[in-house]
Amino acid sequence: MVARFSVGKSSYGDLRGVEQFVMSARIALQVLSVIADFNAWQRDRGAIGFLSVNEAMRSRVRQSALWANRFILGVAVAPPFTSRHDEVLHGNAIDFGITMPDGSNRALTAEEFAKLHELVEARGGTHTGINFGEQWHHEMATRAELLPPYPNAAEIVANDVNPAPPTPAPAPNPPAPIPSEGSDMRHGQSSKTRTYYDFGELTARGTGRKAHAVANAKATRGIGTLYRRMTPTQVIDLLEDIQTNRVDLGFPRSAQIDKQIANEKAA
Repeated sequence: MVARFSVGKSSYGDLRGVEQFVMSARIALQVLSVIADFNAWQRDRGAIGFLSVNEAMRSRVRQSALWANRFILGVAVAPPFTSRHDEVLHGNAIDFGITMPDGSNRALTAEEFAKLHELVEARGGTHTGINFGEQWHHEMATRAELLPPYPNAAEIVANDVNPAPPTPAPAPNPPAPIPSEGSDMRHGQSSKTRTYYDFGELTARGTGRKAHAVANAKATRGIGTLYRRMTPTQVIDLLEDIQTNRVDLGFPRSAQIDKQIANEKAA
């Protein structure tokens, strides 16, 4: 009996879930590389189903049973122990099928078979089934490789069939808290316009009447009724800072604050 090298599990008929083998490590890499290339092609064109091996090495007990029941089964079967599937003398024959996402098996379409034959030949195999009406039957190690197999072909195929779950997107950063109108309030009086200002982070209230200013100051957190005298330049700088805060937080510039800036510049 020849050595055995895995090419994956079958999803076909009574072989569903049964590991399939070929006779050499090189042939296993060839077969798995064909599967990897075919699956990439399927994925690129949006088709459903992965290429898989329906049957590779065939035991002599199975060969004998298939031969004895060939007329009932209606399949072409080589005489016992002459098939390239034979586990004792050969083991380089592969019957391919498609495994669907639910684990069921289907035959390849005409387009898929054409692509399969092309990929098999590139990896050193031949579609010998053409001689007896089997589109799925191929024999590896029958010609020179046009492409060497992938050293990690088994890993590629495993990742195709069982892809790693997508990495969850990082949780978005919570939005920066928007300051309330009265937070961090400052109070001042312009030395030129005599305007009383209540400077917030996003707003600036101005009044020329001290009574209104005192009422505003008492209604906000800060330094109460104390209004520090400020030059127009100091007032303008604070008003511009508020406009910058608004823009940084996604708010438009305040037309009212622009008017206050203009009044201070004109004073």
